[in-house]
This record gives sequence, C-alpha cells and structure tokens, in this order.
Amino acid sequence: MSRRGENIYKRKDGRWEGRYIKGRKLNGSIHYGYVYGKRYYDVKQKLTLIKSQLPYYQEQTIYSYSGTVQEWVVYWLENFVLPTVKLSTYVSYKSKLSVHVLPILGEIKLTELKKEEVQSLCDQLEEKLSDSSVHAVFRVFHTCLCVAQEKELIAKNPADTLRLPKMGKRSSKALSTGEQKRLKQVANGTANGLAVLIALETGMRIGEISGLKWSDIDWERREVHVQRTLQRLTDNNGKSQIVEGLPKTVSSTRVIPLSKRLYHLLWQQKNASEDAYILSNTEKSVEPRVVRYQFKQMSKAAGLSDVTFHTLRHTFATRCLEAGVNIATISALLGHRSIKMTLDVYTHSLLSQEREAIDQVSAF
Repeated sequence: MSRRGENIYKRKDGRWEGRYIKGRKLNGSIHYGYVYGKRYYDVKQKLTLIKSQLPYYQEQTIYSYSGTVQEWVVYWLENFVLPTVKLSTYVSYKSKLSVHVLPILGEIKLTELKKEEVQSLCDQLEEKLSDSSVHAVFRVFHTCLCVAQEKELIAKNPADTLRLPKMGKRSSKALSTGEQKRLKQVANGTANGLAVLIALETGMRIGEISGLKWSDIDWERREVHVQRTLQRLTDNNGKSQIVEGLPKTVSSTRVIPLSKRLYHLLWQQKNASEDAYILSNTEKSVEPRVVRYQFKQMSKAAGLSDVTFHTLRHTFATRCLEAGVNIATISALLGHRSIKMTLDVYTHSLLSQEREAIDQVSAF
C-alpha cells in the first residue's frame, strides 16, 4: 500500500483505507478499526468524525487518561512519527520500542510509569546491548514520552535524567593497504565486484550504491550524483519489501567526483538505458542484502575477517586522510551532517597522522 500520512493508505484495489484505534482486546492487544473510501479526503473525513466520537482520541489530561504505555506508544508512532518522517525511520523507531521497551513496560498505565521502572529497564538492556544501542533505544522512548508530557497526559517525563552507560568514542575499522589490494583483486575478477570497487573509491553507503542508476552519472563532469537509497523494510503486516527513498540525511544528497579508474570502469559497462540500475544493468535493482552476501564471499576469498560492507566506507575515508585531504572535504564526500561527526569517527586516524608529522619534523 502507498502511504499518505495520518494512517491512511491506498490499497491495491484503488480504494483508500484509514486505520484508527478502537480500544484494547481482552488479551491486551490494540484493537484497530478501519474505514474505506474511493478518495483520500473521503477517508480522512470519516476518520476525523470517528476519532471525535471515541474516548481514546478525545482531549485527555493526566487526570483522565487511562491508557497503557503500549497504547500511547502505538498512538505516537502512528500519528506523530509516521506522517512526518521517512518510512525507514518509522520502522526503526517501531522496532526499538516493540523489541526492547514494550515487553517490559507496555502493560503499565502511562500515568503510573515511574522513573525507577524506566531506569531498571535501562540497566537490563545495558547487560545485553552495546552502549550505543541503549542510547538509541532511550532517545526514541524519551521523545515519545516528551510528546505525552506536552499533551499533558503525564506530569513529568520518567525518562528524564536516566543513568545511561557512558559512550566511548566511535571507532572505525578500515582495511590496511595490503588488505585493500587483495580485496580489489578479488572484486576485479568477479562479475559482482562493482559494488565493492565503487565503495572503495567513493565512500558511498551500501543502499546508495544499490540505488545508483546510469542517469546519476555526469559523464562530462566525471562525477556521480547521490540522490536515492534502497532499503528492505517491514510493513505493518510483517511483510518486507524494497523501498526506494532519499539518502539518509539532507547532506547525504551529494555529488562525488569519479576517479579516472572508476570512470573508465563504469564507461565500459554503461547501459543505453538511463533508467537501468548500475549494479544490475537492468531496471531491476540489486538489493543491499544481496550486495552484503556477495561482499561476504569476496572478503572471505581475500582472506579478510571481521569486516562488513561499511568497512569499505571507513577505508575510503582513511585513505583520504592518509593522502592529506582536509577533514571538511572528507565530511562532504561522506555526506556527514557536520565536520564534528567526521572528527568523532576518525579521531584515531588523525592522531596517527599527527604523530607521523611530529616524527618528520623532529628529523630535521
């Protein structure tokens, strides 16, 4: 189904479908109701009328709201998150809360949720998740509860001032020059190696590479325009599908110069159809999980271990640093939101360069 916000979808039969929360079933799960219409605006009007008559959607305060944490999370996701963010972001938020928060806190009444209970969940997650994952889960949950506080459903946010695990500096694994040469030799010798070669020479993300079309190449200026990404996402019915969307952030929509080597490699494989995807040379894409599988086979053949496709992005950035490219340029090439983000990730590489510079100076 195609989405148009406010829990309204266009069905395969051409009709529009609207979903709303009727209440809870005996087993505690959310009970949804549905309305249908030939036009989007007809369904929107029906939903507005129904919601105005249901207690769940009427203006409530801390004194009258009786819903559970699960009911509020579902309502927040469907009505505040889904209409305003990329589908991939919505799926990510939903997954974090459904997997890590709701099984423990979901049945508690929202107005009775205590800070001690939220802190206890945090402590439990710290034992089985990485520090960054714990922070990611509670960023989403805190935002969810902030909206509940703004709507005066709770007096205070019980996720405020939690004792979260300390975050260390993000480390980035990169291939050595020797490892990179071995991998490139393998990639050059296989029909599926193009994605690896593009990643090593541009630093593009796997979804961005999967989404590349021949129309994205400016042959005269010798550059590639990054303007879409492919992801496999799970819909509300539990079915996964490939979704084409915009890159990760606004700064991720960018232009990257092509090296002469990569330019000629692409030119040799160019398809006459501008709408064809570069990796498949057809109008059917090669999805990221297939690219990951192919990379796994190539990295194994190259004798590499403990590497992911994202390692190639770090390798590109590291080679840029070693070549003396300034950090602002590297940040722009990677599509980072800020130079600070790039510095946080590649501080270790920069320190290594500084040590080498000091050694060179001391030689005089």
